[in-house]
Amino acid sequence: MLLARRPDRLEAVAAQIRAAGGQAQVYPADLGDPAQVEAVARAIMADHPQLDAVVSNAGRSVRRRAQDGAPKADLPRLLGVNFSGPAALLLALRPALARGSVIINVSSVSARHIGAPRWGAYQGSKAGFDLWLQAAAAEWPGVRVASVYLPLVRTPMSAPTRLYRCLPALSADEAAQAVLFPLVRPVVRVAPWWLRGAELASLLAPAALGRSLRALERLERRWETRP
Repeated sequence: MLLARRPDRLEAVAAQIRAAGGQAQVYPADLGDPAQVEAVARAIMADHPQLDAVVSNAGRSVRRRAQDGAPKADLPRLLGVNFSGPAALLLALRPALARGSVIINVSSVSARHIGAPRWGAYQGSKAGFDLWLQAAAAEWPGVRVASVYLPLVRTPMSAPTRLYRCLPALSADEAAQAVLFPLVRPVVRVAPWWLRGAELASLLAPAALGRSLRALERLERRWETRP
């Protein structure tokens, strides 16, 4: 079952799955629209009364300074896609999640360390949904929740940031393997090895980590203005 905004791209992926011998159904919906979330949840449950796994992969990236005016308009959309939309979808699908079902939350390493310049709205929405889902899982016995904290991934979303083109990153295929890992192993967390260090630094040396993040942001700005 494939759910996303653009029917043409959904159909393209479904065609590849079917060509490989699999089965696929598409459910076009915008998770930022509550009415569409309710409608698509009803359609999915009508076709599939029991769900073995749900991969929550919706994400919107907005990077702007907190004092700029634009985030006031961006914030509702970002929260709708990264937090409230996926949460509403899972709540609507809850009756179809039986004991042994798995929910995979595709999150970001940035949700696990202190705030970085220009990333506050994105980090806050991803961290908020991660915590909400962990709390919800405690109320849903038998349903396993696994969070996948992805580092930088080489995709069209990261391409506009010129500095990112020079940094280590996962390919889309490598990221997909990380996302699927909780389906074959009973883990509750998938993350790069270095994330534990960033989490400890956030607790034990937040000022030093903050200086490093600000230095990286200044470097990004210099790269953005290079000819």
